[in-house]
Amino acid sequence: MTDPRTGTTSRRVVLYTLMSLDGFADDPGEGEWFRDSGEKLTGFLAETIATQDAVLLGRRTYEKWAPYWPTAQTQPFADFINTTRKYVFTSSPLQLGWAESTPVAEDAASFTADLKRQPGGDIGIHGSLSLARDLLAAELVDELRIVLAPSLAGAGTALFGDDGHVQRLDLVDAERSGGCLLLQYRRSA
Repeated sequence: MTDPRTGTTSRRVVLYTLMSLDGFADDPGEGEWFRDSGEKLTGFLAETIATQDAVLLGRRTYEKWAPYWPTAQTQPFADFINTTRKYVFTSSPLQLGWAESTPVAEDAASFTADLKRQPGGDIGIHGSLSLARDLLAAELVDELRIVLAPSLAGAGTALFGDDGHVQRLDLVDAERSGGCLLLQYRRSA
């Protein structure tokens, strides 16, 4: 992606998430509200991860995923997440081993801004909602890919916080898969 302000090329940070109509996000299978995803969802995910060569994870997501994904067969995500470099934001050593995982004690916004300036593919955020909110507030997320489920969760973890400023996004694509909407937004130039 070329920054129109500086003319330099940088990597994109792409946030992929499942979300209820009332704005709560969750991992697949965690909430009863995610349903009716349809056939196109797998292709939407595959398209998203095809350009990513790094993933940013928070500590809690890492601890939940590290025991599960190394033996999981859920494709295309299992092969992707097990072989892709994972940067895990944590202030203490990682207790669980998982291939391609690197602990990061540095501030997430500073680290991500620096990572975006390095050569490589897109940088993904999958799960890790606190981290996603922090990077959204710092305006470091370049693209959002949202699977909007036809449900009201009623409670859970909200993706979007109240950070007090407007951020403009352009709708790139919208498609229906079952009862879900597959939405793709990019940060406005």
